[in-house]
Amino acid sequence: MNTFHGIVMNKLVIFFLAFFILGFLFFSFRITDVPPGINGDEAAIGYNAALVAKTGHDSSGRFLPLFVSAFDLTDWKQPITFYSTVLAFKLFGPTFILLREVSVVFVLISAILIFLLGRELMGLKFAFISLFIFITIPSVLIQSHLALENIAPVPFTILWLLMLAKYKNTFKQKFLYLGGLFLGIDLFSYSAVRIIFPIFCLLSIGFVYYLNRKKNFRFKICSILKFSVIVAIFPFFMLAIKDQYPGAILAYNRPHGVPTYQEFVISYISSYDPSFLFIQGDSTPYHSTGKQGVFLLATLPLFVFGIWRIAQRKDPFLILILLTFLLTPAFYGLAASIHRGSRLLSLLPTFTIITSFGAVELFKLKKFWKNLAIFIICGLIILNYLDFTRDYFYDYPNRVKSEFAKPYQLVFEKAGQLVKSDDFTPYIQSDFRGQNEIAIDFFEQTFPGNLKSWKEGQAVPAGSVIIVSDYILAKKKEIPQFNTGEGFGLLINQTKNAIR
Repeated sequence: MNTFHGIVMNKLVIFFLAFFILGFLFFSFRITDVPPGINGDEAAIGYNAALVAKTGHDSSGRFLPLFVSAFDLTDWKQPITFYSTVLAFKLFGPTFILLREVSVVFVLISAILIFLLGRELMGLKFAFISLFIFITIPSVLIQSHLALENIAPVPFTILWLLMLAKYKNTFKQKFLYLGGLFLGIDLFSYSAVRIIFPIFCLLSIGFVYYLNRKKNFRFKICSILKFSVIVAIFPFFMLAIKDQYPGAILAYNRPHGVPTYQEFVISYISSYDPSFLFIQGDSTPYHSTGKQGVFLLATLPLFVFGIWRIAQRKDPFLILILLTFLLTPAFYGLAASIHRGSRLLSLLPTFTIITSFGAVELFKLKKFWKNLAIFIICGLIILNYLDFTRDYFYDYPNRVKSEFAKPYQLVFEKAGQLVKSDDFTPYIQSDFRGQNEIAIDFFEQTFPGNLKSWKEGQAVPAGSVIIVSDYILAKKKEIPQFNTGEGFGLLINQTKNAIR
């Protein structure tokens, strides 16, 4: 038995390695081109992470801050994504591609964890189905290409559910501690989790109580306390440090006054609008193609079937999964959140399990109908996903080009290549930073060398490459140039003499 178990584990390790490599290649495809340009939040995370990786201080001068102030104390970045980026920059040096690939790693870790959760629930078949459903969710691919915090809660949400599943199967107390630990850490992954956190805590307590309902009162209370004491450490810690990071605890999700009951209800209902979830997706072009929902339309029948079968089966953990899916956005009225799938990524694990359960239940049909259903649904999912990826990688960037900052990486990367290969002295137009200060600040941190300042009217130094705006290129047509066509480019003086 031990030998068989060892063989299975070795095969899984090989599978995980292969999946991680292939997944990394797929999710990294065109990662600096799709979406085009750099989002302001991405640039803020990248710039501060590069500073902390180099000096230990962020742009505000704070030494190893828990939360990073990005825009004059009006927005704060959470530590999970930020310090993951710091670690990546410390190991490999700051680059734009690495900034975004941190999210790819979050996605791949989440995918492996959803596999482990599926295996814990119903074995390997269910695990592989869960993995397939998860990686074909449109919002997973979209979030893997954004250096933002939205995807960071997903692995911790899965770990929380995994620990509760292990507790249900073994009744080992350590899983209560670990469940509380991962749920508490989740608070530091993304500011929207603050609103979800009370729901997850109450569901956990109710689940633990139900599992121990036949035990004596003392045992039930002790079990609940083992989870609750650990998880309570994290919000109390936040309260203790709130004065050091004013506004960081609630950030943009702080309550906007007291909402009316209509506002509260419409925010909740909108989170389950079928056209939003399965057809149009997020209300912002950063987080949606506008042509696919948060989830694939082809998975809707499996999802609905999964809900129906869970209600019939009445398994306590599957009921927990269903309740978690239905109650996650219960307090989103406090944040006036409507059709913001980017704030609802904590739904991904529960959606995956529900949909996968629907698929597994199809396998119980008679052979002919089972094969027919599998053929049709799998075919539709694959075709649906191929249509989404084609649009996302090639058409979507052109549709949303005006919504993103210009692709400054083009000019910085070209200048860096010239500096490395031909030993040019690099310069940057003195007022170039005014185009997009935070983005330019970040790309300067990724540049191989120090950029000297160059003012319009000065001679172009000998052996220099200068990052300039397009109006300078138009004035200096006699000097060799690299024009990105995006409103900026390079002046390249290869001679030994300055050029006026």
